[in-house]
Amino acid sequence: MSKLSLVFLVLLAFLQCRKNNKADPEPLPEIASIVGKWRIVAQIQTVGDSLITNPVAEENASLYVFRFDGILVNEKGNMFCCLPQNYFLNGNLFESKPLVPVEYDPGCKYVDCAGCPEMTIIQSTSDSLLIETCKGSYTSLVRQK
Repeated sequence: MSKLSLVFLVLLAFLQCRKNNKADPEPLPEIASIVGKWRIVAQIQTVGDSLITNPVAEENASLYVFRFDGILVNEKGNMFCCLPQNYFLNGNLFESKPLVPVEYDPGCKYVDCAGCPEMTIIQSTSDSLLIETCKGSYTSLVRQK
């Protein structure tokens, strides 16, 4: 009887693991190259004719996550407050529409957004992004591994 109970418990454990191992959906082809986690490494501002780069220490860096549907969220899975949902990726317009539910960051209710109307993302290598949210305001990111 104890062997039968043990077999039943092992079978039940395997079934639970199978339920919890849902594969992430396939990323949309037009944004597949940027899907994943990205860490901020610098904030860059245009001042006159100069670019001022302010490095961000790794321990202070925020993570950005591009989901499989192109939605940009923070590391907790919440949308950022003032970023536009649609963006240009390497010159091509991408209109992001959530394919699974997503919520704004709870702190957004305290923010009065005067965000930029468009966002431009340039992927210079497979592991680096440059995001321009307002003319002359950039965020440099590297892929988090």
